[in-house]
Amino acid sequence: MNQTRLFFSKRVPEPEQMEKIENDVFHEVAKKQYRLWFIPLVDDILEKTHIGEGKIVDVACGPGLLVNELAHRSKKFHVTGIDVSSQAIDHAKKNCKGLRNVELKFASVYGLPFLDDSIDLVVCRDSFHHFGRPQKALREMTRILKPGGYLYMQDLRRDLPRYLLAQALPRENVFQKLQFYSVRASYTKGEIKTMLEKASLDGARIKTRYMTKEMKRRYAKNIPIASLRGSFQAHYVVFAKKK
Repeated sequence: MNQTRLFFSKRVPEPEQMEKIENDVFHEVAKKQYRLWFIPLVDDILEKTHIGEGKIVDVACGPGLLVNELAHRSKKFHVTGIDVSSQAIDHAKKNCKGLRNVELKFASVYGLPFLDDSIDLVVCRDSFHHFGRPQKALREMTRILKPGGYLYMQDLRRDLPRYLLAQALPRENVFQKLQFYSVRASYTKGEIKTMLEKASLDGARIKTRYMTKEMKRRYAKNIPIASLRGSFQAHYVVFAKKK
């Protein structure tokens, strides 16, 4: 029997909001892993959407590092980060200090503070598994998108490759425990596909990213390629366009 499916055959949900110690630990690790986690991600977002200006919303923005990277890519972006954690928003304010094209809001994914059809791009990184009502969250993210606007969502996958599953098992420190519980709470690509079929999105694609020769040339000097490959295979990416 497949070891991955045996261990994570049943999804175990996580709380929608992290504790303070979890927020602090994640913030510190995320800052150290900035080049690995955020630069390739934003490169992929911009290459897929070809967006050069407009309104971007980062749902469950956490410490605001993705907001920071997006805002730095173009002054023509107006990037809003939203989160239900006041601690996360506090971290985000520090990380985005001085950026005039950034706005941070305390808000829930179930009631996004934006008009219908008003946003060019919605991103959601490694947070979808926290949402207790995922279909409602997906509807809300779709609602605020303009017709022709893009949804880009990345999250951990419960059907991890075996070698990555082994790395999730030690649980020796707070961050490893967070990763373990997040993987266990995440969805398989098949489960996500079923949710996407119910949304008003055009040509929704879900996939796992893989290393290419171009990526190796682009990132090898600054990012350990083995770590980047593992990060890609531990996640799925959803890319869709609103009808």
